[in-house]
Amino acid sequence: MSGSVAAVHSGMGVAEHSVPVIARRSGLARASGLILFLALAFGLVLPKVTGTGLLLLGLISLIWLTRQRAWSLAGLHASERLLVLAASVYVSVVILAWVWHGLDPAGTQAIGRMARLLLILPLFLFLRRIDGLAPFWWHGLAVGALVAGAHAWWFLLSGQVGEFEARAGGATNPIYFGGIALIMALMLLPRISETRLSAWQRLLAGAGVLGGISASLLSGSRGAWVAVLPLLVLYLVIFGRRIHPAWRAGLPLVLLALIALLHLSPQVNMDQRMLEIGHEIQAAAGGYGGQGGVGERLAMWQIALDEIARRPLLGPGPDAFQAAVARQVAAGQADLQLLDYRHPHNQFLSALLAAGVPGLLGLVLLFILPLHRFWLMRQSSLDSTVQLAWCGLVAVAMLAIMALSESIFERNIGVVWLTLILGTTLALLASERRLELAAGHRRKASLSAILIVRNEADRIRRCLESVHGWADEIVILDSGSQDATVAICREYSARVEETDWPGFGLQKQRALERARGDWVLSLDADEALDPELRREIDFTLAQDPPPHQAYTLPWLTHAFGTTLHRGHWARAPLRLFRRDCGHFTPVAVHEKVALKRGCRVGHLQAPLHHFSYRDTQHARAKLSHYAELQASERFQAGRRARWALTAYIRAGWNWIDNYLLRAAFLDGRGGWIMSRLSAAYTLEKYRALARIGRE
Repeated sequence: MSGSVAAVHSGMGVAEHSVPVIARRSGLARASGLILFLALAFGLVLPKVTGTGLLLLGLISLIWLTRQRAWSLAGLHASERLLVLAASVYVSVVILAWVWHGLDPAGTQAIGRMARLLLILPLFLFLRRIDGLAPFWWHGLAVGALVAGAHAWWFLLSGQVGEFEARAGGATNPIYFGGIALIMALMLLPRISETRLSAWQRLLAGAGVLGGISASLLSGSRGAWVAVLPLLVLYLVIFGRRIHPAWRAGLPLVLLALIALLHLSPQVNMDQRMLEIGHEIQAAAGGYGGQGGVGERLAMWQIALDEIARRPLLGPGPDAFQAAVARQVAAGQADLQLLDYRHPHNQFLSALLAAGVPGLLGLVLLFILPLHRFWLMRQSSLDSTVQLAWCGLVAVAMLAIMALSESIFERNIGVVWLTLILGTTLALLASERRLELAAGHRRKASLSAILIVRNEADRIRRCLESVHGWADEIVILDSGSQDATVAICREYSARVEETDWPGFGLQKQRALERARGDWVLSLDADEALDPELRREIDFTLAQDPPPHQAYTLPWLTHAFGTTLHRGHWARAPLRLFRRDCGHFTPVAVHEKVALKRGCRVGHLQAPLHHFSYRDTQHARAKLSHYAELQASERFQAGRRARWALTAYIRAGWNWIDNYLLRAAFLDGRGGWIMSRLSAAYTLEKYRALARIGRE
């Protein structure tokens, strides 16, 4: 591979490759795995086990990362970088809110509690470098759910009475005990139908599912159950085509039957507690507020909303809720028992109270960004990462649902479990993917790389070297190059043909029709495959058949002396597809691959390097040409721009979308230049459309 491509290295980046991988048999790997296992296995029944495990892993991470000088975020996926930013922003906003409104002992304690969320970063950066950590994770989940179930049954059958009467609560209260046990149970679902696992591993996973569901039902925790049915539907969406039809339909049905059977047990009163929700809501609507857990929450939410309405932008302050409750109780407007609560039992309202709109936005991003990351990974061709993505989706979605009826970050346990689960699942996604790709795989399907070129002599070699000797054939169509492009292409391929220029879409369709491989990889001259992407494609096409019929490849754009991770140019175009499944749209510019009905799209993770512009002058010329082509094509399709102001409005929105909403500002000077050029392109495109209309 040429030095220009090797300089970019893989999607992990140069800095990432300088950081050593921790071998699975090393003492550090085994110690970290054991701590993780114990935290998961016994954290719900033994006090402070999970918190101690998180702090130990955090301390080991901090020491190791510092000694290895491995704190760089180079090579992380853009969504992973944004997640790190979201956690940092949310914690910073909450801490600033406490400082702004005045610190007291409760505020100091809250700052220490919230600061634990920042352990997501060192935990993620450290654990992703450990090989073979996944068994500790899966066994910890299974044993933890099973132990929680056994504890809950012991608690009920032995007649124990705790703070919440007959509701099992383990080392915490029933809300977290039941909610996290249910999360563990649903995380384990894919393990039961995984035929590559041994019988005892699948049996242990099944026992964990049974234990986790039992623990949740016996705890009487209702909040997390709202998400169960949607997650079962999502399970069918993600794993429906990956598992045998009997498992596809049978496993959810068996799970629902198990839940129904447990409800018949006289010790389980979850059905009664669910019915109470309706009665309590009716009572609140009739003016009898404060009855039961739901009634109390409705009363607290109303008090919180009244306080937020006074200062919605920055919030009334973290301690405003307790003060408001005290005033209303003193005035006889609220029940006396509300004085027992320090927060409104809704994390979103707590964020608004503490830090206003910035606090709420930070919290929403903290949930949305990891969900987006895990949602992308569900389309992976690697089974282990799909299962881990499912774990992340389940955990974050259910904790977000729990946050609607519980201020989960007002207690240490909520912060600890979110930090541990989120940091570990993100790390395991990276480490398991690295292990699977490192094994080496031989493609079972043939692959054709296709290119259309013209006057690309200064950069075509980088593209061709990234596929030469790897793709089964390279098909190249040149449309009148006046430099050495054709000669260079013939050094790498015998399938070079000179043609006229009918437009981008038609020319790419010509190249597709000349391809003979089972699968087609469409490349542009300014692109180059990362070595890791080649391994990922090999892995995908080694499966018989691959789980999807087409795949998007994430762009990693290099321009103006920097690498750009955000903005519209960081999207993932569809470039790899089965030859009989797609064709190119016949458009002059911005062509796309149109797939036949029934062809499903997956997503690969390693980057397709995109060296978009030679310099700023080339960028302006290229975008100006594209703007004219787009305007002409839109006019022919019946689109019109009747007012000149339309062009400026669209250009302004384009800049806001890229620079602010898509966070291109985080890419520094390069993000600013690209956002400005993209807005200028949009302006010129709609001005040209208006001009064509006048003419």
